[in-house]
Amino acid sequence: MKPTVLVIDDEKTFRIVAEEALASEGFMVTTASSGQAGLVAWQREPSDLVILDRHLPDTDGIAVLEALIREARERNVDTLVVIATAYADVTSAVQALKLGAFDYLSKPLQLPEFVVTVRKAIEAQRLRAQVRQLADRAHAAMGDFVVGASTAMQKVIDMVDKVAEAPDTTVLIQGESGTGKELIADLIARRTRARTNGPFVEINCASVPESLLESELFGHERGAFTDAKTQKRGLFEEADGGTLLLDEVGEMPVATQAKLLKVLEEMNFRRLGGTRDLSVNVRVVAATNKELADEVEKGAFRLDLYHRLDVFHIRVPPLRERREDILPLAGHFLARFATRMRKPANRFAPETERLLLEYDYPGNVRELRNIVERAVILSTQDAIDPECIVISGPSRTGTAATGGFFSVDLDAAGRPPDLEGLERAYIARLLAFANGNRTAVARLLGVSYPTIAKKIADYGLA
Repeated sequence: MKPTVLVIDDEKTFRIVAEEALASEGFMVTTASSGQAGLVAWQREPSDLVILDRHLPDTDGIAVLEALIREARERNVDTLVVIATAYADVTSAVQALKLGAFDYLSKPLQLPEFVVTVRKAIEAQRLRAQVRQLADRAHAAMGDFVVGASTAMQKVIDMVDKVAEAPDTTVLIQGESGTGKELIADLIARRTRARTNGPFVEINCASVPESLLESELFGHERGAFTDAKTQKRGLFEEADGGTLLLDEVGEMPVATQAKLLKVLEEMNFRRLGGTRDLSVNVRVVAATNKELADEVEKGAFRLDLYHRLDVFHIRVPPLRERREDILPLAGHFLARFATRMRKPANRFAPETERLLLEYDYPGNVRELRNIVERAVILSTQDAIDPECIVISGPSRTGTAATGGFFSVDLDAAGRPPDLEGLERAYIARLLAFANGNRTAVARLLGVSYPTIAKKIADYGLA
């Protein structure tokens, strides 16, 4: 995608010259004639780089710089700012750089110098984004997935290493929800040397409406359909040189399956509404929690696509099949959440470990992580006691994993409480369990603090 630049300057001539110079270099340029207009434009669509005049008619450029940096941090957007001014002032330059400006230019600008500075800023922004993405990927994959790797998981890692040596081979990852299929796909991408520096792009086929899925995968040209106001690159283009993960591929509509098969065979396609073929170099990794062979028999999945995806098959075992991983993973999550929440918890009591080992985890590693997070919220001591282990469902063996956390009595006529009475009793139980901590109760219920505060007041539980 073309890098985007926002020019905020009250001089019309400067805006025109800057826009023409940068557009000729392949940048998408937007301009604004005041600080307020520039902030509104950035808030509407954050740009990669802002060229900001030091002296504006409605406000000081430093104030705009501070606002841009503050909002970029709040929205987790990586935007760089270059200050430009006709008043060469060392003090202003130092102030701007201390506040987070990338560079400082003096007017009148020399176009070659101006373009070089913009190129440097865009390249720095690209590298920062790449480093952050790689760091996030490494932390996730090497954390939740590899910690306490059992024999079963070591076999999976060995298969990852083998397929990493075949950078063009399509991979099908099958496993229950919560087993970490996305992390395994990421691990494949990072360990494939030929694609390590390429992008890792993913799409959940179940979360995109059927009418939009083809556009997401292959892109579209302007005017291809009613809402196609601009050209859009598809995810196959975005993943060029890297890896594309098709998560929940079993949910893909049959019509889109036929088009995907053609792309996998030839590695070229056309955007919707396009007239020319585009070629890409992408490794496709598909993930599913379904047995695709069963879906083929039902007629919900194409047999030819199934064989094209299932070139190299990796099955991720559920957590109940690798119980030796439960306590190491739980310890890993405990350290993470205790540090994040600044809680004293650093170990599990022996009885707590027994509870964790007995449960079957239908939600797999994701469910274990949630259980530990709740426990850290509720705990006030170094050791996590059994009372802090709240499991929302029964184990697969039918044994209640929490020893009876909540119960209600029948009324005088032998009838159970209505829904309102049941909710009131359950919130009262949670309040007692959390020692009156409303924030903890809200997190356990998965609702906002104002919602639980209103419930407590309505039921007179305060």
